[in-house]
Amino acid sequence: MKVIPKKILGVVLSASMVFSAAPVCFGSAAVYAASPVTLAESVPSGLQADCTFPDWAGYVDDTLLMNNRYSFKAYKGQGVLYIKCTDLSSTRFFVNGKQIDISAACKNSGKTYKVDISAYTVNGSNTLQINDYAPATGKIEVKIPYPEVIAGTAQSVGMDTDELNLIDTIISNDVKYGFTSAQLAIIKNGVLVKNTAYGTVNAYNQNGTRKTDSAKVTTDTLYDLASNTKMYATNYAMQKLVSEGKVSINDKVTKYFPEFQDGANDAIKGKADLTLKEIMEHQAGFPADPQYFNDHFDQAAQKSDPNVDNILYSQDKKTTIQRIMNTSLIYQPGTQTKYSDVDYMLLGLIVEKVTGQNLDQYVENTIYKPMGLTHIMYNPLQKGFGVQNCAATELNGNTRDGAVSFKNVRTNTLQGQVHDEKAYYCMNGVSGHAGLFADAGDLAKLCQVMLNGGGYGGNKFFDKNTIAEFTKRKDALPTWGLGWWREGSYGRPWYFGVESSDDTIGHQGWTGTLTMIDPKNDLVMVLLTNKINSPLIDNKSNANDFVGNKFTTATLGTIPDLIYQSINHASETAVNANVSEMVSEKMKLYRAHADKYDGKTILQAAYSLVDTAVTRAEQKKTAETRDYAKKAISQLDTSIADASVVAEFQKRLGAVKTYSSDTTSNITVKGSYTFKITSKNGKAPVFTLGTSNVFKYSLVKKSGSDYYFKITVTAKKGTRAGIYVNGEGRLLIATVG
Repeated sequence: MKVIPKKILGVVLSASMVFSAAPVCFGSAAVYAASPVTLAESVPSGLQADCTFPDWAGYVDDTLLMNNRYSFKAYKGQGVLYIKCTDLSSTRFFVNGKQIDISAACKNSGKTYKVDISAYTVNGSNTLQINDYAPATGKIEVKIPYPEVIAGTAQSVGMDTDELNLIDTIISNDVKYGFTSAQLAIIKNGVLVKNTAYGTVNAYNQNGTRKTDSAKVTTDTLYDLASNTKMYATNYAMQKLVSEGKVSINDKVTKYFPEFQDGANDAIKGKADLTLKEIMEHQAGFPADPQYFNDHFDQAAQKSDPNVDNILYSQDKKTTIQRIMNTSLIYQPGTQTKYSDVDYMLLGLIVEKVTGQNLDQYVENTIYKPMGLTHIMYNPLQKGFGVQNCAATELNGNTRDGAVSFKNVRTNTLQGQVHDEKAYYCMNGVSGHAGLFADAGDLAKLCQVMLNGGGYGGNKFFDKNTIAEFTKRKDALPTWGLGWWREGSYGRPWYFGVESSDDTIGHQGWTGTLTMIDPKNDLVMVLLTNKINSPLIDNKSNANDFVGNKFTTATLGTIPDLIYQSINHASETAVNANVSEMVSEKMKLYRAHADKYDGKTILQAAYSLVDTAVTRAEQKKTAETRDYAKKAISQLDTSIADASVVAEFQKRLGAVKTYSSDTTSNITVKGSYTFKITSKNGKAPVFTLGTSNVFKYSLVKKSGSDYYFKITVTAKKGTRAGIYVNGEGRLLIATVG
């Protein structure tokens, strides 16, 4: 018998031990993906997946591949998971088909390891696969947290920056010509690609003149979200409670408030049978705004009347709750969709009843703070924030510049206090329909929870089935879910843009806020403005039409549309044409309103867009952008526009050159002369002669952005020709010497 030396035997035994802990190999050596596998210090409790393999579903059936494969949400370049092996010496572990060496976990039965899978993840659905358990009775537990938002660039997710830069120009110019302020946050494929701020926290004095001493908005400035509160406080709370089985959307309101009954004299009956679902669908029968806060309001006519005492008047929460219970229906439930604040005031109260907490305490402590969100809350002035940390809203309280009055009405500029009257006067600033403040970055991360499937990092708030139930189209209208706005088929393009997917959801707020969540494009957009922090245009003609309403930023849908162009098209020529078209459309609107109360304000908004066209010409320095800017300026006829404004635009455009030349004065040429033309836009200059038979010309050299053009005399002495470059007007006159 051949004797194997002890040293060699030791090597053989060691190798055997190593390979016994590794995956079984069939016909070739195992090839592992290099993945850090480290002992976990802690394991999050809120997970998108918590499975034990084999047979993660807990039983065996004939759907064979399903038993050992599992899909989860992740993004490219991101992701970890946690594993714990029990009585398992080896197994083959794959993420998206890439095998990962988890032998360290197999060697240490019962201990949890953290596996960095960021090198193998893709955007969207990812697949975990586990095979070849040795022994077959071994187990492996897998825990997968939800994705978290990371900071990055637009280019990293395939977005073109040209359109995003145009958004910056549009908003900045709007502010220049009279708009208030804004924040914009964009998350694409789990990456925060844009988080920007514009304007000042308080744009106007109470007399309507522009302020010059206001602090600039930062990305940390808090905005009054108005009705976006309905989604990101009340709906999130309801989705969590439904997911946990503590509430059903089919529950009747009377389960929580038995006193919610029809009045003896109510013309329309049905309150006792109303369900939470009908309330969230805004088809419960309530009026849009019964103005509980207004001491003189006619509930029958649903309008203010100084000669009528409001039978539902209240300016304290306890009384307001009773007033809500006593509010009569104005149409038969289920027969109409009428957007109503009452619906969400009631839902907020139900959240408080179920949880035993005030609404702000519940959402802040169970959702926002666990996510690490420090800039989203109710009543910020009571929670460590100062006035200058908040974007102001109405200039003269709730008076609409003196057009509105009621008992205890605020008259100072509102800053850090919720603007909404029912939330402030009736609900101590905390209501299910309004009252939430946030910055765009934190709110965008909160929106991401919907794309993640109900959680964020190590926090699970609700499940996918609950999201599906709340966001699917309601029976009556494709543009509504349970509270959520839906795009449907071109249902809300003026908010979400024409390229948003049918399943896009979001909401709008009266103060000038918009949220958009597009699952197909894995996109979140949050646009926060305080457009009502501006004077009323004419409070006698319309006591709800503010100067800020007329600017492009305030129309909300333009910004999402440009974002989709950044994702889908990236065509500079198309963007240039769109800028020109926006000017044309705004001027069309102006001409229709020229003799109306808002005509002058619309003209100011038109100036902003013309400025954007000129700014783009200054930035791009191309013949096309110059031509479009020239066209934009031409639409400002001096009979309607301020001549000094037009002159300034023309001066700026005249200074736009796509090139520079080493020779700018008229010259006399004997024989030949060479020009150095430097391109400023990255494109080859177009060199031409005004009179073709005086000189011949040729490009003789190129060095970087410098182009050398040589002209040679072909005519008699004294003849002349103009020299032109890129069609931007004559550079000089060359005379034969």
